[in-house]
Amino acid sequence: MLQSHRSIQFCSNLRNYLDLWQTYSFNGFSKSLSPSDNENTVDEPWKLQHYYDVGEGALEIIVSSLIAAGRKAPRRILDFPSGSGRVTRHLRALFPEAEIGACDLYDHHINFCAEQFTATPIRSSDKLDDLSVGEWDVIFCGSLLSHLPAHLFWSAIRFMSRSLTDEGIAIVTLEGRHAVHIQDHKWKFIEDDLFDIARRDYNASGFGFVGYSEGFMGNFRRNSSYGIALTSPGWMMDGLLKMNEIRILSFTERAWDDHQDVLVFGRPGVNA
Repeated sequence: MLQSHRSIQFCSNLRNYLDLWQTYSFNGFSKSLSPSDNENTVDEPWKLQHYYDVGEGALEIIVSSLIAAGRKAPRRILDFPSGSGRVTRHLRALFPEAEIGACDLYDHHINFCAEQFTATPIRSSDKLDDLSVGEWDVIFCGSLLSHLPAHLFWSAIRFMSRSLTDEGIAIVTLEGRHAVHIQDHKWKFIEDDLFDIARRDYNASGFGFVGYSEGFMGNFRRNSSYGIALTSPGWMMDGLLKMNEIRILSFTERAWDDHQDVLVFGRPGVNA
């Protein structure tokens, strides 16, 4: 029985990704940590291991999304926001030949990623509708939209949409239905009185946001608005369905670190 071109390409992609992953597993990844990174406390062994594991978990999601979308190994990958390389270090280890952009609001993050992981440093902006970074085969947006109010949420989606190549994909994580259960039964994202503000709007409309306290915002001085965002699948899909320039590829709840939902969308557009 003759294989179709699509089947041959799928098998070829699988073999290529398997080879890349075996090399990654054998060689490992850089465990260098930035002394200026105040956003991730890794003062205990389990916290440090969790930091590395979450980065590797992102890599698994990225590769799975590429395979499912039928995409070859990417040549240009944007980590947005990069922080000090939680995911960037794994991307560099898996895709040693790719250009990897580290895009963040904070210079100490992107400079560290450039020095340690040979990433291209890209200063982000709080006004994403005005930001231009070129086109990328993959954009990984980890734990950003879980912190933005609605107008910045959609600004970030538009930014990613126009920053993709003709067959590029964006992989975006969000806090959704399970976040409410976590706040009530597992651990606290934020004080209950603040969380309840986001919960109220989430229950009413499908999206809720509350900003961090003024003291905590000292860690995010370049962000005009930053806090906890709760996003229901329905509210998100209603907005995405208005964007014919993209194609919705998948959505999975609790896919990253067992609590963040993962949206994958890409090009070409739905009618292309």
